[in-house]
Amino acid sequence: MVIDIHSHLWPMDRNPEAMRQYFQNRNSRFAFDADGLLASMEAAGIDLTVVSALAFGPELTNRDIRGLNQYVADAVRHSQGKLQGFCTLNPFEEGSVDFLRSCIEDEGFVGLKLHCNMQRFYPNDERLDPVYRQMQEYGKPILFHSGGIGVRPYGDIYGRPVYMDETALKFPELKIILGHAGRIWYEETAMLLRKHPNIYADISTNFGKTGETLNWPMQQLLQTVKGWAGSTGHLLFGSDFPFYEQTATRENLEALADQLPDGGLVKPAEVRQIITTNTEAFFHKFI
Repeated sequence: MVIDIHSHLWPMDRNPEAMRQYFQNRNSRFAFDADGLLASMEAAGIDLTVVSALAFGPELTNRDIRGLNQYVADAVRHSQGKLQGFCTLNPFEEGSVDFLRSCIEDEGFVGLKLHCNMQRFYPNDERLDPVYRQMQEYGKPILFHSGGIGVRPYGDIYGRPVYMDETALKFPELKIILGHAGRIWYEETAMLLRKHPNIYADISTNFGKTGETLNWPMQQLLQTVKGWAGSTGHLLFGSDFPFYEQTATRENLEALADQLPDGGLVKPAEVRQIITTNTEAFFHKFI
């Protein structure tokens, strides 16, 4: 079973200016909506996709965010089991834990997405502890954006993986996914994977901008994680649709597996397991 752990849907009429400009420069074969995502999944041979709501800024209240979550929930309900949803929230607003409980218990969300860069917070901020505590109690994962985003005006410093160390120590049973594997801070991601059994990382968007550099970032990620953590077993498959295409993500990863020597540090089978067994095992255990 092939599962994409990292994708997004939101109503395009709520796009902030930075996102409108971003998508003007990208050509996609698929519409940026639920039907487009399902068509993309079919083309890429993906059986199930986890869709996260996305809060584009710290100014959004949970009242604002409710509609974004509802958009994802509606897509999930009409997907015939092919989509599962992660909600989002403003964790600093009074009543955020009650808002979270409603999302999980009433709306059927199976996890939480927080975007440190867009929402402008550090993940080790103690004010987040009540949300973390509740998610740990649920046994459900939190998908964090980690690493740089590379789009103005969003600040990248909030996404440094090292800030997750304190959170993982304080909440050792909280299931944490480092979205994008902390790109470009791969050594920090490897440090966390080596140390914390409750931390995972998805490989989405770790591709170069040109044909010459296409697989270089992924090779760096895989080798750094394998070299320091000793295993790639906590790396998960994700695409970051609609920012990146699912088909290209899978094809590039499979092409890299075909190029790797059997006797190298990272084995071809380990790369293929990211697409299949790693993510499926995580999904069935925690989602």
